[in-house]
Amino acid sequence: MSSGQIVAQAVGVVGIALLLASTLMRTRAMLLAFDAAGSLVMGIHWGLLGGTAAIAISAVVVVMDFAGTDPRSARGRAIIWLSIPVTAILIIVLWSGPADIAAALGMLGIAASRLSFGQVRLRALAMAACVPWIVYGTILVSIPQVVFSVLYFVGMGVSIVRIRRGRWQPRTRAADAAIVPADGP
Repeated sequence: MSSGQIVAQAVGVVGIALLLASTLMRTRAMLLAFDAAGSLVMGIHWGLLGGTAAIAISAVVVVMDFAGTDPRSARGRAIIWLSIPVTAILIIVLWSGPADIAAALGMLGIAASRLSFGQVRLRALAMAACVPWIVYGTILVSIPQVVFSVLYFVGMGVSIVRIRRGRWQPRTRAADAAIVPADGP
């Protein structure tokens, strides 16, 4: 592996770490801020690997995050829907080969999951979005992307099973306040 590849993979690890951290945030604003930061760093990662489609998609995700796309609002839904043709135009303009189709399908999955309601549907769509990102990451040799997508896919599948069995509760401040430490209050 060349030094350029090592740098690209290291940048990807930082981007993925920020994306993972976004899932732990307690507020929507912090989640979107970390997601935007992770997407920005992943855009750099893709640039180092020559993935022009993914650079464009990362930019679209950053814009969506800064716009605060809340699917419960008409404005948020409009921005998410608008991301689909914008992505298509960017893919056409920046076309670098058939691998870009996988990136476009990944973005379609991202948009669909952001528009979804219901815990199972959201997770199923997120799982579906992982598959083209695994393909794209494999083609461009993005080790962090492939590892993240596989783990995220499995994690979403496990949480769907837990939801279906009634063993999953959304994490909220109220739920956390009710948790008593193992050694007592």
